[in-house]
Amino acid sequence: DGRRCTTHHDVQDELARRHPKAIVVRDVLYVVDGRIITSAGIASGIDLALHLMAVWHGPSTAARIARDMVVYIRRNGNEPQHGVMLRHRAHLSDLVHRVQDTIDTRFTERLSLDALAREAGCSPRTLTRTFTATTGLTPLRYQQLLRLEHAEHLIGQGATMETAARTVGFNDARMLRRLRTTPPPSAVTP
Repeated sequence: DGRRCTTHHDVQDELARRHPKAIVVRDVLYVVDGRIITSAGIASGIDLALHLMAVWHGPSTAARIARDMVVYIRRNGNEPQHGVMLRHRAHLSDLVHRVQDTIDTRFTERLSLDALAREAGCSPRTLTRTFTATTGLTPLRYQQLLRLEHAEHLIGQGATMETAARTVGFNDARMLRRLRTTPPPSAVTP
């Protein structure tokens, strides 16, 4: 009673009729209302499980699981996908996923394009071309957006801009200020 929930579209009316005090949210993949979590079916249950993995263990873990399952990790309940890692992981390029895994886990470090390309087993030019065509971002821009996202989280928890900038790998707050005023790119749809 009084909780938001969803179910398969074929039985939404029945759910609303049987439980008139429930708030049935129609035509969404899943709904999280406190400790009550519902999904619309089998495939949306996978989306919900990946969402929970992202919440409990971080978006890079959820992205790795999605890649291992060969499913997209872009479907997020009833809202647009949030988070740099998740927004730019809606593709099936193993090469780009490997590079993203490296950047995701080492985003605070200086990562040269040459080193990333060596790790991916290709030339820097091929890496840049493939990464950009797949995600809409260069590897450097992807790393910058990860840093920005983490810095924003730190600032939201009370850190100063300077402290947040240094914590996420910037030399000082200048680049962080510049990135905060630059509109983020949208994800490339595969």
